[in-house]
Amino acid sequence: MKLTFLMPEAGDRFLDSLQAAVVDTAASEVSVSVNVGQAAGRGETQVSQARAALEAKPAALIVTPVDDASARTIAAMAAATGIPVVFVNRRPSGPVTSRMAIVSANHLVAGRVQMRMLAQRLGDRGNVAILRGKDSDNAAQERTAGVKEILGQRPGLQLLAEASADWSRRQAQDQVTAWLRSGLRFDAIAANNDEMALGAVAALKAAGLAGKVLVGGVDGTSDGIAAVKSGDLSVSVLQDAPLQGAQAVKDAVKLARGEYVQPYDWVPHQLILPGRNEPANGR
Repeated sequence: MKLTFLMPEAGDRFLDSLQAAVVDTAASEVSVSVNVGQAAGRGETQVSQARAALEAKPAALIVTPVDDASARTIAAMAAATGIPVVFVNRRPSGPVTSRMAIVSANHLVAGRVQMRMLAQRLGDRGNVAILRGKDSDNAAQERTAGVKEILGQRPGLQLLAEASADWSRRQAQDQVTAWLRSGLRFDAIAANNDEMALGAVAALKAAGLAGKVLVGGVDGTSDGIAAVKSGDLSVSVLQDAPLQGAQAVKDAVKLARGEYVQPYDWVPHQLILPGRNEPANGR
């Protein structure tokens, strides 16, 4: 049995860990081979890769989509061929068909949990900035919605600024630096992932504000966990890349064999705070 795994890009720590989990699980637990394609962040490239993969007739397709448009196109293409598809970590909008499964963390919950912890540390008072991921990504949309939901419940907290930093540490550092230079001052920054949170920390340190602004991330990467331990980050929310990758392979194999899998396979989050026994393999 052969599977194809289509990735949005290489070099992102969470995605690299997800890929390793898919490849390792396929080899060690279910004895299948996996061909991996990287789309360099371009939706049209990923759609082309999916078309070529489906023509080669793999037993199943596993996809972490670049964006919703590519995800919906790939879902339609797979449905037309009858080849099952598992979307992992990110998913298309719209209904789940009979030959499709979603393996993901609940991103809305991640945003809520992150902001609740920041709000608690702030005593429910202060100015907050949000660093969004890629705006076309439902993970960014839903994590941001979760943060804003908690802000809306606490009138003492004000959303001062928000911007997309495209999941990037460097872009987040540049964005926070620009905010500070414009005169904005905030009490907390809620970042949609650890990479952007660490970029925010770097900008704050460069401005002499280390330890004066709470910063939260999501993902529980190795760097993020280390930053929580050191006190640079106030909180991160682990989404378990190894578990997501392993479950995606298992669901793909079951679908390929004509077996039932639940349409949504939610992988729970784990809160990471200073002083806890943080997970050792966040990404």
